[in-house]
Amino acid sequence: MIKRIFEVVIPDYKYWKQNVKCQTGCPVGTDSRGYVKAIADGDYEKAYWIARTPNPLASICGRICAAPCELACRRKGIDASVSIRALKRFVTEKYGAEIYNNTTKEDFAEKVREHLSVKGMGIMGIAGDTSKPISIIGAGPAGLACAHDLALMGYKPVIYEMEKVAGGMCVVGIPPYRLSREILQAEIDAIMALGVEIKLGVQVGKDVALKDLYDNSLAVLISVGAKKSRMLPMDGANGSGVIGGVDFLRDVFSGGNEVKIGPTVVVIGGGNVAYDVARTSVRQPGVQSVSLVCIEEFEQMLADKIEIEEAEEEGVERINSYGPHKINLDGNNRVVSITFKRCISLFDGEGRFNPRYDESDMLTLPANTVMFAIGQAYDLSFLTDTGLDIKLTDRGMISVGPDKVTTPLKGLFVAGDLAYGPKLVIDAVASGKKAAVAIHEYISGQSLELKITELHAEYFSGEVLDNKVDHPYDFEKIERCHVPAAPPEDRLKSINTLVENSFDKDSAEEQGSRCLNCAVNTIFNGDRCILCGGCADVCPEYCLRLVSLDKIKGDEELTELYINRYGHIPEGSDSAIIKDEDRCIRCGFCAQRCPVDAITMERFIFKEVYESEE
Repeated sequence: MIKRIFEVVIPDYKYWKQNVKCQTGCPVGTDSRGYVKAIADGDYEKAYWIARTPNPLASICGRICAAPCELACRRKGIDASVSIRALKRFVTEKYGAEIYNNTTKEDFAEKVREHLSVKGMGIMGIAGDTSKPISIIGAGPAGLACAHDLALMGYKPVIYEMEKVAGGMCVVGIPPYRLSREILQAEIDAIMALGVEIKLGVQVGKDVALKDLYDNSLAVLISVGAKKSRMLPMDGANGSGVIGGVDFLRDVFSGGNEVKIGPTVVVIGGGNVAYDVARTSVRQPGVQSVSLVCIEEFEQMLADKIEIEEAEEEGVERINSYGPHKINLDGNNRVVSITFKRCISLFDGEGRFNPRYDESDMLTLPANTVMFAIGQAYDLSFLTDTGLDIKLTDRGMISVGPDKVTTPLKGLFVAGDLAYGPKLVIDAVASGKKAAVAIHEYISGQSLELKITELHAEYFSGEVLDNKVDHPYDFEKIERCHVPAAPPEDRLKSINTLVENSFDKDSAEEQGSRCLNCAVNTIFNGDRCILCGGCADVCPEYCLRLVSLDKIKGDEELTELYINRYGHIPEGSDSAIIKDEDRCIRCGFCAQRCPVDAITMERFIFKEVYESEE
């Protein structure tokens, strides 16, 4: 008989924190559990400020975030993750920057200062030298987030943006049917109300020299986005009608260039940007058909499944497992069709991206316009002949240190896509906030460290009391419901018609109540336990198990615990209760069943606040 061995860990601060997977899954550490629980309880204002405190672009993220919190959500392992992003939108519509007009933006800014003074990260008013501004190149999510935190610290951030509008890829890359431009501008106006200056239509390297900014600033942050399309070098790629997908989005949304495509459009790519391109194409005048072709199988596609579903509802045809072979042109160098070859595998035996094709299986699609949406690139031409010693990598990127924001040139920092490649909006926000801390440390000469406080409480109002966790009846049976959306025929009337709507009050509270409340934990007292096994018997998810100690293994800490408790390493004579955290739904049945009160349900509370090292 094979002896089963269980690997275990001894709970510590990191363990309890990691249990709240939605929060640790968020790049800025948003307490998603906290605001979802507050919505379930009907306390919408509390929910908003929980969401807004770490994230200056909460209203934007509530509408377009790819929601890494939902990917991490423990409920996903049971049926489906909690609708965290949509619930964030629900409360931003009630208390976010978008409900304030131009005359009340200062009121909102003051509320931000008040909340961050009490419950923030400890950055309020810590600025040192403020004799010069801090220059930020690029008004995308990273630049805005950095400027937001620097302003709260007390510095004078000035953002230089080459476009005539601020927002970066949020404004020139994300379609308005996903993100209303009014919402975007409201979030930007709120950041400006905190003391951030944004200079639009100013191109660094042309209108102002990078060296001048460097010489006349306390520090410089480069946070330009990846606004250029990656193209494939192939036959016909230089033909009329072949364009980059990102370039197309920028032309459509910036309003600066006339855009004529179609009537037959083929988009190459399988990610969210490719679907933005395809769905924007469907909404263009004169377009009759749009096909999206990618080398991935359906299960391998990087695009969100909701993007795929909505695109198909809008008429976008999806073709999987084909890669582009050549673009066919007529005598006038215009696109007439594109030929693909079947992809039979994406990765080689070592897991590296190395597509293999069946050259005998070809597919030719008619096309007047072919768009590549297979990746993005940077325009760093403004870094040439600057008179500054800026180090570049072999790939032409700015060289950065292990922290991904500091460069070898003192006083020069990078953030966002330029620091690590194209990622999510929330990743850019996290990078900008990290850059703000690094810039402050550089200017002040003082390091900031996170001071951590933690507490386990058997009573926490509205969450846990006397081993009873505050869940509604049959909460584990409540299904995730789809976010309301406009009918396809209405969506296609205008590129500004929002696809997604918001939950109503009852739906929001019900969906919020699906949260398992992973900050509540089962705490076991081994000195009281009589090994009756009652907790394992009553557990509805079978996440508790009574095993002999010789069936578990761990690290050196576990060995030390054995020796401290027993004086030796046990050889099967003693037992332990082990728990599978991923399966636990925090019902509290085990604690209520225990005859000797060896199990308690306790709410884990922690706070991390920056403090200057003396």
